[in-house]
Amino acid sequence: MTKEKKAKKPSAPFNPYDQSFNLKHDMVTGLYIVAVCFIQCCVLAYFYTPNHFLSGGITGVSMLFEYTLGISKSIPMMLLNIPIAIVGVRHQGVKFVVFSMFATVCYSLMFELPLMDMITEASMTTEMYGLGTHNQLLAAIVGGAILGVTGVPIVKRGASLGGLDVVSVIISRKLSIQMGTINIGFNLVIMTILGFCYGVETALYSIITMFVCNMAFNFGMRGMNHIMTVFIISEQWDEIAPHVLRDMHRGVTYIHAEGAYTGQPRKLVYCIVKTTELTKLKKIVKDHDPNALFSIIDTLEVVGRGFGSIN
Repeated sequence: MTKEKKAKKPSAPFNPYDQSFNLKHDMVTGLYIVAVCFIQCCVLAYFYTPNHFLSGGITGVSMLFEYTLGISKSIPMMLLNIPIAIVGVRHQGVKFVVFSMFATVCYSLMFELPLMDMITEASMTTEMYGLGTHNQLLAAIVGGAILGVTGVPIVKRGASLGGLDVVSVIISRKLSIQMGTINIGFNLVIMTILGFCYGVETALYSIITMFVCNMAFNFGMRGMNHIMTVFIISEQWDEIAPHVLRDMHRGVTYIHAEGAYTGQPRKLVYCIVKTTELTKLKKIVKDHDPNALFSIIDTLEVVGRGFGSIN
């Protein structure tokens, strides 16, 4: 008799809020961090440094030290992240802080690469694409957009790039405020200092960069496929709901209501769908009741079954 091969157990799905260590998932997260740190360091060297723009958070403070005092930005970056790491361990767990400190070390080491100085020099001497110091507004927009979008996959994997991202994640999860919005408040102070050192115009360009970066980050976190809350008022609710359940595999909730004019009891069909599913939902409703009232509400965030992990 030949021994039957044991069926392999399916690997557990990735959960960004799981604080236990998993070699496979953590290696992927680490590779993400290395890649993003490298890309962002290149962006800072090409778009920010030649124009004396500031990034947000601790990186921005570190760049300010370099601009004004000539101190390598890797030194204050490492020192300022120590107390933040201590706060992070208390509120977010060891794993989150390990990734944050790993990102801080990657940032600091990559800033010291000779390649970054070469990129900065190239941006000041070449007119390729009209970027660099040749068009500050374009540099602010493009640089900020790249910086914001590239930070999204890190946060979606339950990690951060260190610095004020740690504090922002804590506040965001506690108060449900978008991280980009929180960062704007933190960064206004260092932008004011930059204005005194390099003039109001440079500070305003940095504010544009910061605004674009945070909007790009918020957009990336939300994604192209937005979530919609839908209320359907129809006399054919008992025909519509089963099709939503069966054909779209989306949950449906009945809300008992009463018509103010008729005084008749009725049921509202309540469901949550993605924008790509709206066309199908509309067709289901139209096929069963062309006169149904269809209310669509843009929803900021949905967590739970079929949408995302709960914080």
